[in-house]
Amino acid sequence: MAIVSGKSALITVALVAMAAHLGMAQVVSPNCCPTNVEVVPSFDLSKYLGLWYEYAKYPVYFEADGVCITAEYSLSADGNVGVKNSQVNGTTGQPENILGTASVVSNAKLLVKFPVSPALSVSSNYWVLDTDYSSYSVVYSCQELPNAQSSTIVWILTRQRLPSEHTVHTALNVLKKNGISLDPLTVTNQVACCN
Repeated sequence: MAIVSGKSALITVALVAMAAHLGMAQVVSPNCCPTNVEVVPSFDLSKYLGLWYEYAKYPVYFEADGVCITAEYSLSADGNVGVKNSQVNGTTGQPENILGTASVVSNAKLLVKFPVSPALSVSSNYWVLDTDYSSYSVVYSCQELPNAQSSTIVWILTRQRLPSEHTVHTALNVLKKNGISLDPLTVTNQVACCN
């Protein structure tokens, strides 16, 4: 999930910085990406399409000051997935969005690409660790860095802007089961959103 407005210099600069780090998150580990992370079995892309609200995430540069964050997935004519990530800039109150594409690499593992400029795109892996398609999705991305380090991004997405406690608890348990820390998670402000 990367967010940018074509008119927003601050977000564009953040995305360019992100591109320089190949999708680097603010959560950096002194270890390589784990190899034992499990994805949802028999992932059904068609059920996954539609609108998701960001409930929580690891801090990331490209969503700085973002509130009311959503991700919308649709099937493109070429068989890939159209991605529209949207947010409201919490400082200016202005809506921002970016359009990208995702392609399925293997079961529940996608590669998402966003154009930053005509000459530059950023890409990141997007693994669906678990979803019931109707209430929650837990998404994981880990990128290898130099010196055997890695950067991790985690998102909890929900179909309801303000999900139930049960939905949140279920999603958090997915992260615990995979040994992924809950400590860096920050809850996204979804209050007083227009739609």
